[in-house]
Amino acid sequence: MYLVTGATGNVGRELVNQLLASGERVRVFVRDPRKVAHWGDRVEVATGDFEDSKSFGRAVAGTEGAFLMNGAAEVGTFPRLIEAAHKEKVPRIVFLSSLFASLRGTNIGRVHEEKENTIRQVGIPGHFLRAGGFMSNTRQWAPSIKAQGVVYNPMGTGKSAPIAPEDIAAVAARLLVSPNGAEECPELTGEEMLSVPEQVEILARAIGKPIRSMDVPAEAAIEGMKRNGLPAQLAEAVGESIAAVRDGRAERLTHTVERITGRKPMTFAQWADKHAMEFA
Repeated sequence: MYLVTGATGNVGRELVNQLLASGERVRVFVRDPRKVAHWGDRVEVATGDFEDSKSFGRAVAGTEGAFLMNGAAEVGTFPRLIEAAHKEKVPRIVFLSSLFASLRGTNIGRVHEEKENTIRQVGIPGHFLRAGGFMSNTRQWAPSIKAQGVVYNPMGTGKSAPIAPEDIAAVAARLLVSPNGAEECPELTGEEMLSVPEQVEILARAIGKPIRSMDVPAEAAIEGMKRNGLPAQLAEAVGESIAAVRDGRAERLTHTVERITGRKPMTFAQWADKHAMEFA
């Protein structure tokens, strides 16, 4: 039995599906069981809240491993979750961290590394998936694509190697079930360096509709996130990652997905074809 948190998110949902497909038993930790009702009795549901470490302790009890995301709790409450897992003697944790924990110099990287260290200090064997930007982040472009046929780009021509959530989940599944001596902090990226205009061009081909990429200042993007309800501190942190891509500091490409899973990661074109209807 493996515990998956964030089962309604991009990576967690894929992880549940992949574990089930391989015949593993899965327990999901959610606030609202209705959000995972589509799995029916294929999964065991543990209801609780990350602010309630006792509910998390009950959820992780008796499992062979747990998948945690950064959003599981604030830095101040995260140690209580990990202590609860330690008391229940969970054999391993796979934690979805960030590539910025390797790049240093950003608040996003610092927060992720602090949580990695919390797991290390308690003594639970852990693997920290330092993932680059998700291909699914492009879903935030959908409203302006549908309304205006445009993507507002604060990253200029800076490049990164986006990764599909499906591939992050595949690595997480492998390390939960059979770590086999994998490194503690695998850095996960796709295998192609792309700028936002290049991603837009690929997405336009996938949906069969022209899309323009329009450069905007990073500050405008940050203010837009705040207006849309993102907390100011988080918006500023995202702004740091935007600047890192724009300035060329996020140009890191690895082949870790293939090394761990035995297959090449999804290309952005493949991901765009698979999800084209979300943008059309």
